[in-house]
Amino acid sequence: MKDDISDLNTAEYPSTVLVVDDEIYVCDLVTEMLEMDGYRVFSTTAPREALKIIDNEQIDAVITDLVMGDISGVEVLRKAKEKYPDAVLILMTGQPTLENAITVLREGVFDYLIKPFTLETLRMTFYRGISKQKLQRENIHLKELINLHHISEIIGSKLELDEILKATIDTTLREFNCDAGAILIKNPNNNNLEIRSQQGLPDNFFKREYLEFSKHFMKLPILNNYANANMDKLPFNIGGVRSHISQPIVIDNDDFGQIHLMRINNPRQFGKNNLATLSLICSKVETAIERALLLENLEETYLSTISALANAVEARDKYTHDHTERTFITGEAIAKELGWSEDRIKALRMGAMLHDIGKIGVPDAILNKPGPLTDEEFEIMKTHPLLGAKIVENIPFLKPALSYILYHHERYDGKGYPYGLKGEEIPIEGRLLSVIDTVDAITSDRPYRKGRSIEVAIEELKAHSGTQFDPKIVNICIKVLPKLPAHLELESVAL
Repeated sequence: MKDDISDLNTAEYPSTVLVVDDEIYVCDLVTEMLEMDGYRVFSTTAPREALKIIDNEQIDAVITDLVMGDISGVEVLRKAKEKYPDAVLILMTGQPTLENAITVLREGVFDYLIKPFTLETLRMTFYRGISKQKLQRENIHLKELINLHHISEIIGSKLELDEILKATIDTTLREFNCDAGAILIKNPNNNNLEIRSQQGLPDNFFKREYLEFSKHFMKLPILNNYANANMDKLPFNIGGVRSHISQPIVIDNDDFGQIHLMRINNPRQFGKNNLATLSLICSKVETAIERALLLENLEETYLSTISALANAVEARDKYTHDHTERTFITGEAIAKELGWSEDRIKALRMGAMLHDIGKIGVPDAILNKPGPLTDEEFEIMKTHPLLGAKIVENIPFLKPALSYILYHHERYDGKGYPYGLKGEEIPIEGRLLSVIDTVDAITSDRPYRKGRSIEVAIEELKAHSGTQFDPKIVNICIKVLPKLPAHLELESVAL
């Protein structure tokens, strides 16, 4: 049986035992037996010393006498149970009573041994407790693996960096039963750490000197339990943190940031197993962040391509310089009032930039004519939505702009072009752009007149609400226009 017991005490299952008895010979006998079985043992005849050991060491099991002067074994067990809920607790006593038995059982004691007992009896009792603990921990580990897979799926489903960071904080707080957490990201301009995503922490939680970038802080995992710590020496401005773990986030072999998790109300302290699990989660986070950064770079490339196409139009039409920038600024304000998502606003940005791309196919003589167009010239101008759609329809990443390109000259009363759609037959993208395109046309210079005021534009919108324009979009536009910069002064605003 001794060999079976020893098998429990390998590196894969570290077990540390605290033995407490006011008789030194009992401590020595139990310690000798446990050390022969391969356990790491702390032994003391002083209950107060036992309480300090519990504070400062990771304890897997406690074997203690019941009556030891002013501090009883129940207090020792209670302290151990509070800090290490799954610890194996065994009580020894030479004064057995029903009341004592009930008291210790309520404290979660695994077993209750009455002195005198043989070492073999203690060994068998201890073995049963450690075996049960090992099984419980293996079940918890299996659950952690399942949860880790679930966390990986959640994080892996996010494409935006901020979404990844928020999902990471949300899922890890639940997984580790934490009260607060944060992800710090290195600012490439000054190498300082900045809070990018957090939950349960005040803005000034981290001390300024900690946020000032240090390779020592960035590269090393942290496992701190603060039962007896000097708070002045900690990286936090606010006390109350009982336990804290942190792992670095490394992207392309470069320091990128850190994730921090804290337990404040939860008295259970983090262990090395928690740090190992967090390391696995960080590896998944790093992969997701790398993908998000790659997508950001691709998006920037796409937007540069779009900008080049838009600039090609504006280069031919000197009177519509910065037209796409101005329409987007107004359109974004309306879209936010409509409750559009960030992805939808990105599509609006693309549509504002490309809605006139079809004018590339309109002759310069018509595009820059200093007077009104003839009927024939206007028919040619009216082809630019269809020309624009043909340019982008076979480019997948430009497809979100199609509705803006095709429908921004449709009218609410059905008298627009190219299809003569009416009311809500017109996609809302077209109805929105029709309004903001008209506002910019009124307030900016044209070949045949100078730009007019926002007040004039608002009167025009009111006059044609329900005929040319969607009344709902008009009302929102009139609401947001006074809050925007003067349209004629937006040349410096960049998309």
